[in-house]
Amino acid sequence: MKVGDLNYNIFSEHQLKPYEKRAPDFSGRFIRWFLEHIYRLDEIDADDACVDAKHDKGVDAIYVDDVSETVYIIQAKTKTKDNAEFGDTELKEFYGTLQQFDSKKNIDDVFSETKNDKLKQTIARTGLSVKVDSGYDVRGVFVSNARANSDAKAIIDKLPKIEIYDADAIADDYVDLDVDGGIKGIYYFDVSDSDVIKYDAGGAAARLFLAPALNLLKMEGRTDGSLFEQNVRLALGNTKVNKGLRESIKQKGEHKNFPLYHNGINVLCRDIVSETKERIEVEDYVVVNGAQSLTSLMAEKSKITDDLKILVKLIETKGDTALSQRITTNSNNQNAIKARDLKSNHNIQTRLKAEVNAISDGHVAYEIKQGEINKGKAVLTNESAGLILLAMDLEQPWSCHQKYRVMDELHSDIFGRPDVTGAMILGYWECFRSVQSALDAIEDKHFAYYNLTKYFLAYAVVSLIRTDPAGEAMLKNMRGIITSDRLTEMIDIFRSLATSIAFDLNAEIVGDGAETFDYKNELKSPTWCKRISARLVAQYSKDVMRKKSESIGALCLDLSIAK
Repeated sequence: MKVGDLNYNIFSEHQLKPYEKRAPDFSGRFIRWFLEHIYRLDEIDADDACVDAKHDKGVDAIYVDDVSETVYIIQAKTKTKDNAEFGDTELKEFYGTLQQFDSKKNIDDVFSETKNDKLKQTIARTGLSVKVDSGYDVRGVFVSNARANSDAKAIIDKLPKIEIYDADAIADDYVDLDVDGGIKGIYYFDVSDSDVIKYDAGGAAARLFLAPALNLLKMEGRTDGSLFEQNVRLALGNTKVNKGLRESIKQKGEHKNFPLYHNGINVLCRDIVSETKERIEVEDYVVVNGAQSLTSLMAEKSKITDDLKILVKLIETKGDTALSQRITTNSNNQNAIKARDLKSNHNIQTRLKAEVNAISDGHVAYEIKQGEINKGKAVLTNESAGLILLAMDLEQPWSCHQKYRVMDELHSDIFGRPDVTGAMILGYWECFRSVQSALDAIEDKHFAYYNLTKYFLAYAVVSLIRTDPAGEAMLKNMRGIITSDRLTEMIDIFRSLATSIAFDLNAEIVGDGAETFDYKNELKSPTWCKRISARLVAQYSKDVMRKKSESIGALCLDLSIAK
């Protein structure tokens, strides 16, 4: 990413489109994008953290990291003018804001005084005052799409516990590797204090050696991301990996041991121009694995000593683009094994994959492995299918924020049943997608486009359908409905019921007190989900009595016997 990409119009058009329904303005969309792409939170956690609204005490988001026992108080200051800057005034004001959260007493005061229900709910939901009182560190994060000017940079060293993410820092941390790129020019690696291992394979020359960290930081293109541009997408941020790297860099006594803990970086170059015992000179280079490392080194540059060295794998490609792409793909594909990966060859998953392919006539790919090539097909991941079944078949929408459980402890409960077939998965998926179109009918747009709401709405629709034997029979007749080309009719039923329930849901929220309604908490509560769903089902029955809608039996009977 380049700094200019953060300008208001460009950023709105190219990055913030997916956030338009989740936040009403540029600032709200920007802070959510930041939390997901720089702080690496998932969608639900990002929305949970946001408290941006009137009377927010100068706080746009609060993120509590229980692993590092750190509370992050985040404020976003956005600019609509291209290439804008901000100064020290905003930072001084934010420093004052941060003091409101540095003790249990101050947090309790904010809780009692604020008129912002989102802020109050977040303080209560996270147990903020208790955690700060127990010793959690409180840090401020100032975020902007503008650059910090010289005054801002001068004062930040005098304001403890505040970190700036201005346009330069964001462009540095977010690296979008969508196009061929890299640095055109000459660069040399300092190998004066390292042995060099030489390896030649298929015409590509490789060198392994230790290079001083300070030497590596002289490579161009770190700030604007051009050093890392090479055909894969990699979003970097305040991850546990980065935090660990930065902590290791701060411990100067450990610098000699750094190569023992660190995997190193991979660098491709067009040509190795010259080699001596002191240096290896290359032309046209790109880093294909190691952006996090170099970003962390840059962030802690003042702590680096001559003892800190990094393992470098240097590969000369001679301009072979296909080879470069293979190296890039494989070197960035060595991620931690997840539960989904371990289940990818499970007989249940392979069976479902074949069944979905057959029932959809090859139009839908049930993806069970990351990186599958399914060009020209609609793709449904097994993890997404598991969440849909969890909400609609097992009727547990309140658990859908724990997606890590789907392919782990809940795998057998969700997938390991005779009823779960490719036809069932395809049918529920299509119906779930139709339910999402009804979210527009929900008046509170923050609630409507919170990630768990769609699962709750789908659950409520299924709960309503199951009140009639014909509806229950329809849900069990997915194969018959699909093979008789009547899936569209069932989708229309789901869409119609979802819209009706969404309108009634507005009244339920008002009845529960819209101003104090903490949907981020309630949607994770089995008690709330069951209670509200029961009310919505009862309301639909009343509407039927008043002849405002058709009975469930009348809607579903024909499809329940389709063959």
